[in-house]
Amino acid sequence: MRKFIICLALAAVCALGAGGVAGAAPGPNGHNDYGLCKAYFSGSQKGQDNKQSKKPFVALKTKAGDQDGDGDTDNDDVAAYCENTTPGGKSSAAKRTSSTSVSATRLGL
Repeated sequence: MRKFIICLALAAVCALGAGGVAGAAPGPNGHNDYGLCKAYFSGSQKGQDNKQSKKPFVALKTKAGDQDGDGDTDNDDVAAYCENTTPGGKSSAAKRTSSTSVSATRLGL
């Protein structure tokens, strides 16, 4: 009986954990934009054409919008949007401060 209760509790924990991951919406959220941008343009042309039709990349393209004002949203617009993304969604000022601190620490300053 004790093993049954433990197995049941473990199954419930696994089910709740899987639901949390599966419930996350795909696409840019401010923290993963940089990674999505890198992935959007990586790989062969055939691979890019295939993956750019998937939900996270369609959402990235939608978020990018018409950056160049030519009336459509295409890879040029995504590239322009992605120029301003940073890992983790951190501002470039925070990124500079962080890397300066690490460099000073390594040098023993």
